[in-house]
Amino acid sequence: MAMTQGFYLVLGIFMAAGVVGIILSLIVRKMAIGQIRASLPASPLQVLEKRLASGEISAEEFQYERYLLEKPKG
Repeated sequence: MAMTQGFYLVLGIFMAAGVVGIILSLIVRKMAIGQIRASLPASPLQVLEKRLASGEISAEEFQYERYLLEKPKG
């Protein structure tokens, strides 16, 4: 009887360690994806938004450039 209790205790410890491992791997994966996204170049619209926010272009220029980006090609 004592042998089976010990077996279940060890099994429970391994299962708990597995759950913790899975949770940690998901956290690390989420952090890595965030770092990858942060290193990607900005989209053209994001560049325009940054230029507008910094005062590099006026609101009118922003609207015109955004129109050019969003208008259908062809």
